[in-house]
Amino acid sequence: MIDPRLRRLRQALQTEGWRIWPALVNPHDHLELNHYPRLRYRPVYDDAHQWGEDVDARLDSIPYAALRTHPLTDQLFIGGLKNLLCGATTVVQHGPLHRPLFAHDYPVRVVRRCAQAHSLHFSTPDEIRRAKRRTPHGGRFYIHLAEGTSARARAEYDQLLSLGCVDERTVIIHGVGLSPAQAQDARQRGVVLVSCPSTNAFLLKAYADLTPWGEAWCLGSDSRLTADGDLLDEAHHLRDQGFYDGDWPALLSERPRRLLGLLPTANDWLVLPPHVTLPRRTDLALVVREGRALFGLPELLRRASVSPELVQLDGQLRALCPQLARRLKACTLSLEGLSFV
Repeated sequence: MIDPRLRRLRQALQTEGWRIWPALVNPHDHLELNHYPRLRYRPVYDDAHQWGEDVDARLDSIPYAALRTHPLTDQLFIGGLKNLLCGATTVVQHGPLHRPLFAHDYPVRVVRRCAQAHSLHFSTPDEIRRAKRRTPHGGRFYIHLAEGTSARARAEYDQLLSLGCVDERTVIIHGVGLSPAQAQDARQRGVVLVSCPSTNAFLLKAYADLTPWGEAWCLGSDSRLTADGDLLDEAHHLRDQGFYDGDWPALLSERPRRLLGLLPTANDWLVLPPHVTLPRRTDLALVVREGRALFGLPELLRRASVSPELVQLDGQLRALCPQLARRLKACTLSLEGLSFV
């Protein structure tokens, strides 16, 4: 239940002219990969499978070898913190649902009610079928699909159909290689698309065609291994490319909750300055998760009865709650753009 003091603070901030948004939902991240630099080994890839093979061949070389030795809990923490600092308090992890993701001090809420397979290239048909069968009631099945412009990427939708794994529970990640007819067929079957445009631009120099999807698509961030920042950076990329400039709280919060069958979280909310229509993470004045003020302007954390730990975020003074600050100080990894004062 929300702290009554925080409810009064929210009402006061609205009276003062601050904007209140629902906290964001990130439908796609690899939470253990956000401490890696953004990497590619060719100017452009025909599909992400080529990129994955390039990376796999270099796992024992710089910088991967050293970065892989950090504790898994620290790798996961950095991914969660990246999301929290951009206002995403609910995240779909595409990868193993490691136990630390559900610890009491983990920065964000990770969706449990889901199933997933990596892709048709890195998962076998039997693995994909088994994963799809394990989709819990009300949950979704997530898979990277058609992530490229090659013939094999364009053929993947029909392959997934032949496996019997395309229905209203299926969520396609990327979908760059889908034809308009395939996208229309998927939409008619109740499929949802998650687009990660900065990753697609970086690796493929191509984007998914969002037009056939209507409102059956949402925006994901991917990890910093391929993406240009966080979910808010992804939204700016989307707008800058002319793909969307509509209701941002709906796209970044309400739509993914509806499409992915996620429960509403009235106690997760953000505070923005009145003039900001699409924020960056340094525009966020307060991030509240489960009725607890976790990050924001020092004076707003104090007004929420939280003792702020001062930090610099992208050159701007901000603050973390003590619990997150302690966890960050104990972490063997750092988050780009974030440091203690």
